[in-house]
Amino acid sequence: MVWLCSMGAYRSGGDDLIQKYAQTKSFTSISEFGRFLHTIDPSRSAQAWRLKIMRWKKKTGTEMKIDSPKVVRSMDVYYDKTSDCYISVIAGSNELMTVDGDTHRKMKRAYSAEGLNMKSHEVAREFALPEDWVQNYIRVNKWTHGMDIFTDEEITVKSLADLVDEAVVEKRRNVLQEAKRKYWRAIERDADKFRLLRETLLNDFNELAIMPHKQGKLVKMDKAKSPYAIIISPTDLHYGKSAWEDECGETFNLEEARNRLIQQTENLIKRFPGRPEKIIIATGSDWFHVDNDLGTTTKGTPQDLAASPARIVMDGCELAREHIELLSQVAPVEVVFMRGNHDRHTALTLMMYLGAVYEKSKRVSVSTNPALRQYISWGNNLMGFTHGDGVRGVDLPSVMAHEERKNWGEREHHTWFHGHLHFLKTIEKAGCMVVQLPSLSGADRWHYRKGFTLNRAGLSAHLVDKDLGIIGNLFAPVV
Repeated sequence: MVWLCSMGAYRSGGDDLIQKYAQTKSFTSISEFGRFLHTIDPSRSAQAWRLKIMRWKKKTGTEMKIDSPKVVRSMDVYYDKTSDCYISVIAGSNELMTVDGDTHRKMKRAYSAEGLNMKSHEVAREFALPEDWVQNYIRVNKWTHGMDIFTDEEITVKSLADLVDEAVVEKRRNVLQEAKRKYWRAIERDADKFRLLRETLLNDFNELAIMPHKQGKLVKMDKAKSPYAIIISPTDLHYGKSAWEDECGETFNLEEARNRLIQQTENLIKRFPGRPEKIIIATGSDWFHVDNDLGTTTKGTPQDLAASPARIVMDGCELAREHIELLSQVAPVEVVFMRGNHDRHTALTLMMYLGAVYEKSKRVSVSTNPALRQYISWGNNLMGFTHGDGVRGVDLPSVMAHEERKNWGEREHHTWFHGHLHFLKTIEKAGCMVVQLPSLSGADRWHYRKGFTLNRAGLSAHLVDKDLGIIGNLFAPVV
């Protein structure tokens, strides 16, 4: 079965679209139904539609009519010179598929090795067509990867010189395109979780991002005697980590991680000496316990998980939003990211999510910068933020002086904040304070076996005077 679709994109929540066509059409499989819905609403991939159809069936208890597969025995393609279009007729059917000449020629160049050398499924994805239809279209046109890039019509009407020039241009384009494809294949090999999010979570994630949240009122607080900022960084939360009390000495799961974060943040807020001018939240930095659908860290180390990787990412993003909105009731918030060794890529997901949520906010700003070292200048202060698994703490001052030469010279106070080692420590070197931040997370099996249970879990807040630099720190321990 082939559909002729020349309509614009149909955008909906999904269930109503599934309901509509489940009642009016029949398909040989749920996968075919998913591919059909993708042609109507390409904002979801065919795989994402397939999963949504399965969830819809389970939720509604509806049984779909599944036809036996129909074999396409032959297909003829006719060229209409007047309208410059190619008309495909399926044998035994009155249905037509009309492809404009420009698209037909582009498809041929895409499939040819002299062009983009795409496979049939890549052509289908590139031109938003059903893969089985593309395969039949390639077959009836007798296209092969070894063919030239020109149609018979082009060879008939164009001069030899024009064809040669176009072939040279196409060859150059092919080289650049292949380089780009190899680059993105390498990126995707290192980031399987991006494909997962794009194909199975994207629409649910977008719905999560636009979910309305009621803006809380400012908490009552005295005016500060002098301008200062609060640096509060829930580094190494390891949201999604699992620890069983009988085995590890304490319980740590999604609920415990949230309780620790919110309770200790509220504890710190009560101790602020007047309303700060701003609050800087340094987040990411092993906010998530794992980095992909396999449940491993960025380097591939398996972890004990309290939930599925998908739930960890989505609930973890919502928790970060809840935390930011709690602090935004105290003062304007600036969010900066420190990507960790457990969540090098999912921290980017969190960054883009929060960037979208607070794009138009007047009280919250989000820095969507993927660099592993971030810098903020404020008053007489230059502050750096990084996870801490790369450059050693004692070497960070010289890195700041080199990377931020102008700001280093213009400001008197230089401070680094980093996590990674899960305990609080402060050193001073080369005119720079280096603050190692604690962790709120509990000890899992690996930490327990290694004896890494001595660090005191908690959340810290550092007070930075606009002119004098760090003037104090607060610590809210986990009890």
